[in-house]
Amino acid sequence: MDGSITITEGKVTVINPRQGGRYPTIEPLHNLTVLVNGETVTKAVIVAAEDDIRIETHSQEPYLEMSVEITDDRLSAFMVVNRCFGREFRVRDCPSCLQARVGTVTAAEIPPRKISPREVMQLLKERGIASVSEQAVSRICEYNTEGEQKVLIARGRPATPSQNAVIEYTFLEKTAAGSPQENPFQKPQDLSVEVGQVLAVKTEAVQGAGGVDLFGEPIEPEPPQDVQILAGDGVRLLKNNTVAVASYAGRPVLDGRRQKVLKVIPVYTVPGDVDVNLGNVSFKGDIVVWGDVLEGFSLKAGRDIIVHGNVIQAVLYAGGNMNLFKNVISSELNAGGAAIVLNRLLPHLKKVFSLIYGLLQAVQVLKKHHSFKLNDLQQGEGRLFQLLIDIKFKMLPKLIEEIFEIINSSKVSLSAEYMRDLEYLQKLTGINPSRINNGQEVLNILKTVEGILRKMQEDNNFTEPSHITAGYVQNSVINATGDITITGRGVIISKLSAGGNININNINAVVRGGRLSAAGIANVKELGSNADVICIVEINEGSVLKAQVVHPAVTVKSSFGKYQFNRLSRSVKAYIKPDGKLEIEKLNAD
Repeated sequence: MDGSITITEGKVTVINPRQGGRYPTIEPLHNLTVLVNGETVTKAVIVAAEDDIRIETHSQEPYLEMSVEITDDRLSAFMVVNRCFGREFRVRDCPSCLQARVGTVTAAEIPPRKISPREVMQLLKERGIASVSEQAVSRICEYNTEGEQKVLIARGRPATPSQNAVIEYTFLEKTAAGSPQENPFQKPQDLSVEVGQVLAVKTEAVQGAGGVDLFGEPIEPEPPQDVQILAGDGVRLLKNNTVAVASYAGRPVLDGRRQKVLKVIPVYTVPGDVDVNLGNVSFKGDIVVWGDVLEGFSLKAGRDIIVHGNVIQAVLYAGGNMNLFKNVISSELNAGGAAIVLNRLLPHLKKVFSLIYGLLQAVQVLKKHHSFKLNDLQQGEGRLFQLLIDIKFKMLPKLIEEIFEIINSSKVSLSAEYMRDLEYLQKLTGINPSRINNGQEVLNILKTVEGILRKMQEDNNFTEPSHITAGYVQNSVINATGDITITGRGVIISKLSAGGNININNINAVVRGGRLSAAGIANVKELGSNADVICIVEINEGSVLKAQVVHPAVTVKSSFGKYQFNRLSRSVKAYIKPDGKLEIEKLNAD
């Protein structure tokens, strides 16, 4: 028969086994100590009736902790009180068994001491907190539950924020209130103002009121930001420059990317056709033609051009956007003014900069060569530069010639500052390099090119892109610094170049032949034709071609390679991968 162990009211009774049975064991759990024959046991041990077994219970002291948490803005302080009740335990009774696990039960709970208001105030004083809520102090002192309590004990007075100056452009509200335009680049017919009409109203800035943090330190509000109404042509400022009114009739615009200048653009309206009876039209503001622009005539606008009829064998220049509602046949369209020329020059100038930099490095390498002699430079370093250009840098004078061909072929003039700086490049063409005295001259040319590139970047940042929208295009050339959008049935044998996107993706739109070049995304519904007409799409880093249908003989060209389609393809996407490879994604139509 096995032995047994019984625990009653903390007393242990052991009965030894008989006739080879097993001895009982005792194992201590938490909050007590078991001593067998005076030795503390920590795990199950065998006991016998002869052993002296005593159980001593432990007690848990009550625990109280207070702390203060302050927010980062120093405006709110929280008192955090953590209370843990103390406990007295007694040994849990254990009925007769072979293996006894000795545990305890709570005999009594001892709450921690109460917190006095003086104690709370002392803690806050030590933290330097001045403004205290008496009601919150009372709440903390009244708490007597176990666990953590977090109470907002003190609060500073935040500063009243300043109000920045605000400009309300009233004419924009009038535009927004009108019906949505079918064409995003079409100017609403009612967006015009009369002399004296209010265009903008400025609300003056208001200085905010100061505050005080928890520690009594003043909080100063951020100073308000002022803003000025920048008035351009056709705008007059009144009431201490807080009200802008139109000084003549026209179309109000906000010009510029970063700093918006309020202007009123005069509008030149042609009620009929631009033909032999009217002649060419050149106007600094907008030009609106309600009829056609006919063969041999031109429009040149400092701002936008809107033509409600057809454009046939004509040339159009716009410093702003161009919106042509019908067909464009055998014509040339340019939107963006001088920026069109600058965008064409930009890649050439970047290559020129790289070549000049390489030329200077090559000269330095030659000077350090052991076979080089100073006597070779008695007549200056020109011969050395001429030799390197003729042998290793042949592309440099060719690129410079192409730059001036672009400038001379353009009907849009560059500023005198640009032309003066570009003239320095002529020193590296023909026999002019042989007349160079030293490398400093070439270094100055390099710095000039760097300055041109920097100025071009700044001009692009401050100049809004100009967009062109047309219905249908045939045998024409279109250049825009922004987007080109074709709203009709497509493009036939034309050259389109956009500084933004090209959109020819209407349900029936097609591109039959010609050349497309977009700095952004070229979205085309159908590209090429069954007649294998030559059709080229140029892409560079950052530009993408997306076409639903592409016919054979269409070619995608880039500086990283080219690809010609040899079968009908669908869902085409072409782009330059990060590793510098031309990638063509497509599905074969068959």
